[in-house]
Amino acid sequence: MKIAILGWGSLVWQPKELKYDKSFGWEIDGPILPIEFARISKDGRLTLVITPNGTKVPTLYTLSGYKTIDEAVLDLAVREGSGRMSIGWYNKAKNEFLPEISAYQDEIREWIKDRDIDAVIWTNLGEKWEVNDEVISPDERIDYLKKLNAPTSALAEQYIRRSPKQINTKYRTKIEEELKWFPIE
Repeated sequence: MKIAILGWGSLVWQPKELKYDKSFGWEIDGPILPIEFARISKDGRLTLVITPNGTKVPTLYTLSGYKTIDEAVLDLAVREGSGRMSIGWYNKAKNEFLPEISAYQDEIREWIKDRDIDAVIWTNLGEKWEVNDEVISPDERIDYLKKLNAPTSALAEQYIRRSPKQINTKYRTKIEEELKWFPIE
């Protein structure tokens, strides 16, 4: 079974121990999905997630080194430091999604339809605006970044600047304008 792994953030530039086909690399013509800087991670970074409030951009994809969905999902969950339920997947032969009601089924189904790929998996985390028992308004995300302490600010800047250039979202443009955090190669 050939399994694609979708990426749009640090998974692309920092795959850690993810088992993927390094000779295949990361292709830039993944499904077009609404992505945005809309999740505050455990370490304080503002990270990219699929969200209805996102900008529709082409994601990236690579091929898993595993041949079963179960193994590939577990591998991605370990890389993300999350549980299996935070990984979405689609099996083309069975026309089966998990979660069963995935908001972007049509986009993923259309993308994989004519490709020599049997399944696709992705990190399925939603928006999160709470940090240290404080809730940040999504409208205040730029102010949030401006107020970070030096070590957390450096992590946040690195994440935003190293995210693939094609993930050109509404808030990435605002971050570039206000903080001058432009993409780096």
